[in-house]
Amino acid sequence: MRFACCEWLLEPLLKCGVNKKNIDVLEIGTKYDYRLFKIVPIKLYHDVPQCGYRVLFDNYKVFYATDTNTLEGISAKDYDLYLVEGNYEDEELEERIRQKQETQQYCYEYRARYTHLSKGQASDFLLKNMGENSEYVFMHEHVERN
Repeated sequence: MRFACCEWLLEPLLKCGVNKKNIDVLEIGTKYDYRLFKIVPIKLYHDVPQCGYRVLFDNYKVFYATDTNTLEGISAKDYDLYLVEGNYEDEELEERIRQKQETQQYCYEYRARYTHLSKGQASDFLLKNMGENSEYVFMHEHVERN
């Protein structure tokens, strides 16, 4: 099995016991050819190093981006499938923060607004980039658990 990751994930993979010869360390913006598909890592913005991917098949293009607080400056016109983070609705997040302020247990919600993409931000990106036949899936949606 081959693993493809950016440099910041190399050490954790090695610590998990993955043999270094099975790991391809990818660089942001470089296209890699895996015969059945090509992959291009793209820089994302989170509170830890993060990247997304453009995955290119012969006649099918996939855009994958989660764990980011913005997609500004990134273009992915007319891809077939968009797998993008739609972590929260702005109003719902603000309401959860208000409800939890008394107990000061709103750490996730407070952090999420600065490190994750809202459904509104994701929708804006999709409207600017999707083609007539494009599809999308919101990934990494926050689910409140009691």
